[in-house]
Amino acid sequence: MTLPAIEIPVYEVKLPTLNKTVKYKPYTVKEEKTLLMAIESNDEKQIFETSLRCCDSCILDDSVKIEELSVLDLELLMISIRSKSVGETVDVRVTCEECNHTLDIKADITKMKVKKKGKPKDTIMLDETYGVKLKLPSIDSVYDSLVNKTDELTSTLLACIDFVYDEETTYSFKDYTEEEKTDFIEKMTVENVKKINELFIDKLPSNCIDLPFTCPSCGKENKKTMENLLDFFI
Repeated sequence: MTLPAIEIPVYEVKLPTLNKTVKYKPYTVKEEKTLLMAIESNDEKQIFETSLRCCDSCILDDSVKIEELSVLDLELLMISIRSKSVGETVDVRVTCEECNHTLDIKADITKMKVKKKGKPKDTIMLDETYGVKLKLPSIDSVYDSLVNKTDELTSTLLACIDFVYDEETTYSFKDYTEEEKTDFIEKMTVENVKKINELFIDKLPSNCIDLPFTCPSCGKENKKTMENLLDFFI
């Protein structure tokens, strides 16, 4: 007689960029062990790859390709999986803005919301001849930056530039090597980068969790916002 199979619960999450509701399951004990082993390795590349594989195995929709998701959607998906697998709260250290007293509070990751910062302008002229078409950063581009150990500014631009164009030609960024793309970015002017940041990158939506708390030392009512939520997947 074989042991009975335990029924695994199924949940749903709406991915805003994909504009699709996706079904998923919590990760298993085996998958959690794999994640813990990756964390213990202290290898960013291994942790990232293992996290993606774990997330991919939890998605119950074959039409969703994990490597094609935007960072915004992947972050939401990973946090949703984490909340149903490990728990809906994480410990967060915060500092009072009045007296600098630090304390640990519980953050409810189910209260995550998408923070919109305006409408990004995705077509920007760099000079009188050339312009860039920008896109939401994908997981592939983030992974490439991690593997190549690119600095934050360059990696952000690498992830967001879809193609360069002039009146006659379109230069698709994916058709060029990492070295060629990096060289193009490093030859941009400071004003070019400032324009891209102000009109596009700074206006991209992000996932966040509000963290209101009362300081036990001085009684000040604080309002903090937590971003970079991907750190809490595991």
